[in-house]
Parts: sequence; C-alpha cells; structure tokens
Amino acid sequence: MRLVVTKKDQYIYSVLFDENNQPLELSAESADTPSRLGNIYVGHVNNIVKNIDAAFIEIEDGCICYNSLKEKTPYLFGPHANSERLCMGDYVLVQVEREDIKTKQPSVTGKLQFTGKYIVLVHGMKGVRISNKIKDKAEVNRLKVLFSNCENENYGLIIRTNALLVSNERLKAEEERLVSFYRELTETGIHKTKGSLLFQSFPWYIDLLRDLPQDKLTEVITDDTDIYASFIEYAKLFQAEDVEKIRLYQDENLSLAALYSLQKVEKDALSKHVWLKSGASLVIEPTETLTVIDVNTGKAISGKRAGDEAFYKINEEAAIECMRQLRLRNLSGMILIDFINMENEIFNERLMNLLKELAAKDRIPVNVVDMTGLRLVELTRKKVKKPLHEILS
Repeated sequence: MRLVVTKKDQYIYSVLFDENNQPLELSAESADTPSRLGNIYVGHVNNIVKNIDAAFIEIEDGCICYNSLKEKTPYLFGPHANSERLCMGDYVLVQVEREDIKTKQPSVTGKLQFTGKYIVLVHGMKGVRISNKIKDKAEVNRLKVLFSNCENENYGLIIRTNALLVSNERLKAEEERLVSFYRELTETGIHKTKGSLLFQSFPWYIDLLRDLPQDKLTEVITDDTDIYASFIEYAKLFQAEDVEKIRLYQDENLSLAALYSLQKVEKDALSKHVWLKSGASLVIEPTETLTVIDVNTGKAISGKRAGDEAFYKINEEAAIECMRQLRLRNLSGMILIDFINMENEIFNERLMNLLKELAAKDRIPVNVVDMTGLRLVELTRKKVKKPLHEILS
C-alpha cells in the first residue's frame, strides 16, 4: 500500500492506495483548523441532563462536548471534586472520541486511550484483551503469556492486530512507553486549569502510518516539507523501521496531486453514481440519519434473462465496491444496501459472509447486522470523523 499526502486549496489530503494502485481511503482536513480528535483536556462540567443520562463538558474556547453517563467510567477528577460521580462544576480529564458531525456536538469520554502501533492503553479498563482479528492460536497464547502480569486497577491493555509476529522485546518496549506517558499525564493533568490541553494527538495522516501493518505499507510520499518532517519525527521516535519508506517528492514539472490524479479521485469520491466493470452501478445517497446504497443491474444483464447465479455475480462485485466506497468516503452510522433480490438463500448467505469478510478489513469497526425481510442489508460503521462530503462541502 502507498500513502500519498499533499496540500491543495487550503486542505491537507491523504490518499491510501491499495496493491492495485486503486484509492482505498481519501481523507481531507482544513490546514487552518486542525481536528481535536484524540486530544485530552481538562474539561469543566457545565451541565448534567439526567433524562438523557448525559453531561455537557466544556474543553476549550467555549467548545461544549457531549459525554454519555451510561458508560461507567472511573473519571480522573481535578481538585475539589464534589463526589465520585460527575457533578456540575467538576474538573475532569476527558478525550475527544468523535468530531462534531452535522448538528451533533463533539463527543468526549473519561476512558482515556493512549494508542501505539501494537498496543492501546485504556484508562478505566481492566485486564488485557487481544484483537479478535488475530486467529493464530499460538500467537494468541504467546501474547497472553507475555502480558499476563500486566494487571492494574487503573488501566488495561488492548493488543492490536499489528502485534502479530512482532518480537516480545518490541512489544514490551511499547508497553513501557505507554505506561510511562499515561502516569506522567494523569499525575500532572489533574492539577491543571480548566481547558488545558494535556495531549495533542498526532496529525491524522500519522495515524495511517501507525495503524497499517508494517508489511502492507510500502511507501509514504509527500511534497510538503512540514508534513515530511512530521512523518520523519514520528517514525524516528516510534517506528524507526519505517523511516526509509518516507519520501519527499520534489518535481517542479509535475505536482504530486497531478501525478496521482487527486482531482479525479476526489470527484469520484463525491459522485452519487459509481459504475462497476460489469455495467451495473451503485447509487449512493447520504442522508441526515443514514446512508442508502442502491445496486442497479444497468447494462450488466441488459436484454438477457438472468437468474440468481448471474445476480449473485453482480451483487458480489457490488459488495466489494460498496465496502471500498464506505472507506473511501468515510461514510458511517447506519447504512442500508439494496442489493439485487435473489430467491436462493444459499446465494444470500454467501453474500452476507462476503460482506463480513470485507468489513473485517476496515480500520474502523463495521458491523454487518442482518438482511431484512425486504432484502435490505443493514450495516453500521462507527462514527469517528466527519464524512468526506461534509468536510469538502
């Protein structure tokens, strides 16, 4: 996989290309107003609304965030806490876990997360959990033994998929770094003033370098010296093995955006219609509450009599493209896909299994819920960042 990052029209763009040089993820963010996602603040509890079981917490510059009280988090309080439960006027350490999306405020949590390439340290979690994407039983057992003595009453560990086949020494070194940083931040943070920024997350394009498996990422290219410096600084500190993959593009005759057809990638990612090689097409309609994707046979079976086997081939192609489009456009929340109806339940089951396999490859959690009685496939994709169309509109 190749990651391309560049600045264009006051935005920073990143495009992740797969092994076939097809765009898999397109992200954009204003270069002037960086995201707060992942930042940790000393928040001030402005209000408690009991009938929706939520608190509203101010973090900085008058930004009020939503915090669900349904999650029983052992909050880290600042001085003069009123009780062990969240109360108006409290100072509390919180992390932005979701950006503001349309009319919804940003969301914060007291369950602070410190993410490394192989491990996530989570305040308020108990024990050690291993990614369910690691299927090798011998590896699961190795990781369980390696972290068997990591029980702590204040935090727990999530062992990421990237930890697969990584040496014990490298994993333990990252654990020590995360624990040290967690202790320093929490011990000093509870004494800071309202609105203090305790931790600023790395730029979002760094997350791709961190999250992608080392054997999958082949190259990181940027034509911006500041972005290049950010990549190099991060890699030298935390991923020295990837420093050689980072390249500064310098060609005055052909821009990086032109070389990788960024304008066409963006246009295609914002288009309502997506054509498939078979002649079928997708119609993608994001709405206020959900995203609807309609699969049309189009020219794929024009003038032909087709049965379930032919319909399945179109649905299979459409399923692969649907899951790519969700990542490419960062569509989230509830998603309904209207595939071509198939009477044979074997084909329907095969389609659902394919969707589950494809969903497992997404960096953001995707749940393939069910196929409804009306033959609509229902998915959910976790809301983390704004969808592409909302950012660029």
